[in-house]
Amino acid sequence: MRRCGLVALIILIAFGVRMIHVQIRPLWYDEAFAVLYASLSPAQMLYGTVTPVQGAGAADVHPLLYYFLLHGWMDLAGCSPLAVRYLSVALGMVTVALLWRLAAWCFGQSTGLAVGLLAATNPFHVAYSQETRMYALLGLAAVVAAWALLRVLAAGQAVDRRQGAGSREHGITGRGNWSEAHWWGLYAVGAALTLYAHNLGAFVLLALHLLVVTHRRWWRCLPALFLADLVVLALFSPWLIGVLPGQVGFIGRGYWLAPPNADEVIRVLMLPVLTFYEPAPLWVLGLGLFAGLLIFVLVALRSWQAYSQAGWFLLLCWVPVLSLMLVSRWQPLYLERALLPSALFYLGAVGWLLIRGGLPNLLRLMLAAIMTVSVTGSLVVHYTYARFPRPPFQEAIAYLDARVEPMDAVVHTNKLTYFPMHVYAPGLDGTFLADPPGSLQDTLASPTQEALGIFATSTIAEAVGEAQRVWLIYFPREVEEVQALGVEHPALSWLADDFVEAERRWFGDLIVALYCREES
Repeated sequence: MRRCGLVALIILIAFGVRMIHVQIRPLWYDEAFAVLYASLSPAQMLYGTVTPVQGAGAADVHPLLYYFLLHGWMDLAGCSPLAVRYLSVALGMVTVALLWRLAAWCFGQSTGLAVGLLAATNPFHVAYSQETRMYALLGLAAVVAAWALLRVLAAGQAVDRRQGAGSREHGITGRGNWSEAHWWGLYAVGAALTLYAHNLGAFVLLALHLLVVTHRRWWRCLPALFLADLVVLALFSPWLIGVLPGQVGFIGRGYWLAPPNADEVIRVLMLPVLTFYEPAPLWVLGLGLFAGLLIFVLVALRSWQAYSQAGWFLLLCWVPVLSLMLVSRWQPLYLERALLPSALFYLGAVGWLLIRGGLPNLLRLMLAAIMTVSVTGSLVVHYTYARFPRPPFQEAIAYLDARVEPMDAVVHTNKLTYFPMHVYAPGLDGTFLADPPGSLQDTLASPTQEALGIFATSTIAEAVGEAQRVWLIYFPREVEEVQALGVEHPALSWLADDFVEAERRWFGDLIVALYCREES
């Protein structure tokens, strides 16, 4: 009864920290795109995603599973920020519960509770359990696949015990009502869902296959693993054959990702305590880095000394990270938010360290205290952040709604501001300028625009037309990036010739400026 109460408390904590500011945090471009895309019919989503673009492959780069789920969810719950984000909240809570159960089965009930609490409050997982994107789904699918595979490997260990072989870690056993075939089936489903959640889920599956190779009698698993992989390929084949080659072509032409550097390795070390979607104060980063380095050294050392299956969780964390970094030296694919499964697996090893790692009590208390302060600081930053790309769009909309006159032109220099404001206020007039063709930012392909019924305007002159007043909406960051290339921002440069800036208002780091045409 006491254990059930603690589990219920952890689930309640997970729910609570994921609901803080979930409705009032500004939607940003990716979330706005997801809402608009999921509001389309499945046929429209397919057209906007799989239609080839001349010289660029397919129109979009993400599988459609999450958008289909969100489409059905919005039919039931609506499309308010709270409604669309609650799907991710629910997926995140299920992930916390499953990770608790997995850790409890592997290492015992106390460790399971510790891992559940770590996952419930982990800033990285909280951030993407509050976001209308596919990463909470990716984390859940990856944990399902890992859970099933570990159960299969445990069945092999049970056979070894009956033959006189044993493991020093007594937590993993072959007990359970399901047969080995059932667990292989669950693995196949989890692996296919991982791929359908995000293309980079393939690196999680690579880690799972290496996990099999590290098993004492890995050759026993190969026939069943081969059959399971055939099932995964069959389930994923519509996307693998029909869409993925075109998406590779789209990514290969440039895409917006850059090759990772040493900073990314440091950030991965801090996954147990920080989220990096928003910049944090130096004291939070410093404390997080200290905690991350200490955790990594202690987990690696103690799991090796104890010959613990906690090392398996380290493998599941670091193989996707390092393999993505290696591939990205050739073709940039490294996307930090796609490492959410790695963060979750890492928490399994961290929970083991705190409960069963054999640390002196003083060191354990010190580590727990440092993690608590780091996590709290990171969550506060996450909840209160309201700058690029999440400025207070609703305040800007209210400002424009009170001042825009019927013949005014409202021009967004970028889709990053247009899409969120269009979701909040679809009736507000406005257009946005197209990304430079072939640039790293040119990610909204024409079939996707056709499916959405939202089209970019090629030039600022076309967007303004004969209007005497122009409301320009932009991020200074965009202007700085253009000026860093040694050129003037085209929209501001064009307006400077015939218009004068009459009014400017900041909303966070978003600028809404009024330009009036000069009298000739």
